[in-house]
Amino acid sequence: MSRILWLGNAPWCPSGYGEQAALFVPRLAAQGHELAVLCNFGLQGQQTLWNGIPCYPADGLWGNRCLPIYADRLRADVIIGLCDAFILKPDKWPEGLRLALWAPVDHHPLPVIVGKVLANERIRPIAMSRFGERMMQDAGLEPLYVPHGVDTKVFRPMPEVKDQVRDGLSIPRDAFLVGMVAANTSGPETDRKSFDPTFQAFARFAETHPDAWLYVHTDFKPEAIGFDLNMVADLAQVPAGRIRYPDPAGFQLGFPREAVALTYQAFDVLIHVSAGEGFGLASLEAQACGVPVITSNHSAMPELLGAGWLVDGDQKLDYLHAAYFHRPFVHKIVEALEASYAARGDQGLRDEAVAFAALYDADTVAEDHWKPVLEKLAGGKVTARPPAGPNRAQRRAKQKVKA
Repeated sequence: MSRILWLGNAPWCPSGYGEQAALFVPRLAAQGHELAVLCNFGLQGQQTLWNGIPCYPADGLWGNRCLPIYADRLRADVIIGLCDAFILKPDKWPEGLRLALWAPVDHHPLPVIVGKVLANERIRPIAMSRFGERMMQDAGLEPLYVPHGVDTKVFRPMPEVKDQVRDGLSIPRDAFLVGMVAANTSGPETDRKSFDPTFQAFARFAETHPDAWLYVHTDFKPEAIGFDLNMVADLAQVPAGRIRYPDPAGFQLGFPREAVALTYQAFDVLIHVSAGEGFGLASLEAQACGVPVITSNHSAMPELLGAGWLVDGDQKLDYLHAAYFHRPFVHKIVEALEASYAARGDQGLRDEAVAFAALYDADTVAEDHWKPVLEKLAGGKVTARPPAGPNRAQRRAKQKVKA
């Protein structure tokens, strides 16, 4: 078995990367590997333990500075990174250090700044979607493939709590509830989660459906980067009083994943028409809870649709990445909302969603994908342990010799 250093968000972070760390770090440890986590976000100051697993603090440089230090500390055989490729600086790492990068791709073609890192001789790419795999292959790379996963013991249908959850959200029990789960952290030039077209489409739909409500699980007015969603809703003319957000304090304190799973129970449909997704975990979580999904016909999103509706759109140039995102057509979102309204309460559709999400259950992904990939990484020596520096006893011995 291997000693594995995991580079990514701390496993307690309420982010997609943090969620995947929380799912797979313990499962890889259960397979017999020795694990430690280099937290590039979510831990400052000193090392701590999480469920018995060492977690090393962030270095302020996304792990680039401390990666060799912590790899040497663990004597790592394999290093796995779960992060955006362009934040890594492999040319500055010491000779001998190798990393398998579980990297998102949400544009087409593969952005140059992403491809440059993935093509580095010190990086072995792992695609998290079949779309990402194709984009990497089109760029001449040879990626491995491991999809993201979902804990279907947590994210599961719980129809008995639907009314109670709606009461807690101040939403009528008989409403047709459109849900959205998305981080409000995009700059105005990208709107990666497509808040504007989503709000426009809901406003048009709500004109003829007085029982339609929208719940958006996000920080509606972040202090730093992001949108003032009340302004976006007003411009789109979303009917007054028919949109709800969670308590902003929750984003400071952190929403337990169990609480998010309960929130999905209130939805009739999830709307997830992002401009691009490296994977698109919200779609999978919603379907695991029995909620059909409206999603974009772009990047990884179509392959994650087991029950629901695809939305077409135009290409949208992302100047920063010199590649294309997706701009969903508002009228197509409206059509999908109409179709979801007509399918309201369709238990067969909900059962299809649950069955599809089960294909990505974390236990299944760990066994069917991570196990063979780790065997390739360790057996092929894709990720090599960096040269070890002298330990404390060796340094003291050298000092005595010099003395």
